[in-house]
Amino acid sequence: MLLCPFCRTKLYLVADDHFRYCIPAPETTSREILYLPYWRLKGMSFAVAGRDITNRFFDTNRLAMDVQGVPYSLGLRPQVFRLRFASPEVKGRFLAPGIGARAAMQLLSANAQAGLPQVFIGEMISLIYSPVYLENGVLYDSLLQRSMGSLKAEDQERLLASCRPPDWQVRFISTLCPQCGWDLQGESEALVLICRNCNSAWTCPATSMERVPFAVTAAKGGPPLCYLPFWRMKARIEGANLNSYADLVRLGNLPKAITGAMEERPFYFWSPAFKINPALFLRWTRQMTTFQPASEAVDNLPAAVLHPVTLPASEAEESIVITLASLIADKRRWLPLLPRLRITLEEALLTYHPFASGSNELIHTELLLTINKNALAFGRQL
Repeated sequence: MLLCPFCRTKLYLVADDHFRYCIPAPETTSREILYLPYWRLKGMSFAVAGRDITNRFFDTNRLAMDVQGVPYSLGLRPQVFRLRFASPEVKGRFLAPGIGARAAMQLLSANAQAGLPQVFIGEMISLIYSPVYLENGVLYDSLLQRSMGSLKAEDQERLLASCRPPDWQVRFISTLCPQCGWDLQGESEALVLICRNCNSAWTCPATSMERVPFAVTAAKGGPPLCYLPFWRMKARIEGANLNSYADLVRLGNLPKAITGAMEERPFYFWSPAFKINPALFLRWTRQMTTFQPASEAVDNLPAAVLHPVTLPASEAEESIVITLASLIADKRRWLPLLPRLRITLEEALLTYHPFASGSNELIHTELLLTINKNALAFGRQL
């Protein structure tokens, strides 16, 4: 999100697929600049490995082409050099990626067992282009004026054949409420903006604003310090008998006596709508799905602080299979069936839950679950 210092208008920056940045070449150079593509990959990886679920956080960049002699990574350059958007105003020829982002992420995944699920959640994908030039069959680093090595004739032809002018555009989307025209509120990393004038919530998945249904859980006890957002998801699972809360209790061998009401009660998968480290994320998905909070909820935005939504529902949906794997009691029987399950998200409701303040943690006012304040703050940097 961009805040205009002149008119104080907030604008969303939107790309058709992912953002593309470049490290500008020195202005003094007279050579034709080629821009090498590197994937910038950041997110959480989860994988089922035997009876365990492995997880890891990754934040790295790697070459998006298969070319011998070219550095595999940009190292610290994206942090040292000032990046700018790759646009038609940038002089040079941009090389097309030869390796897809998903293929690159597979090399960064948590340790997975063959045939069992592995998912990436909350991933942020972008391309960073680094300037080079070609002279007498030798590729030179345009920033350091240093040789990177000789290229074979076929590699040179392949590189030059993949060049194209930068025709990408970054779009600017106004953050005025589509319903009442009021200024939407949200922080720079927020994926859901709220309008306190007409009591609505909005997201921008493509090039226009879409309304987001939400609910606010009533607080118990004193006034809460803040509200944390969660996704409550109703999913249809083909390949397993999981239609009621009683089925979930049986699947996880939960310490509950199954009643007739449980047989009729639907159950939901839960996921944080904010980013935290992978181990805590998995813990919260499992705990919230096990507890199935069903407190009275309203659709009025509270006056208290709302933690920003930084994880979209489409990413939270991917956590369902990992949540299932973590809850299964009879893993010998169920784990081989996981790859065959077909999971379809039928409903996603953004739900704000009240948290009170402890010494170093926030405490859910009903479930009494805690989350460390430092972990929550660190998650905003993920």
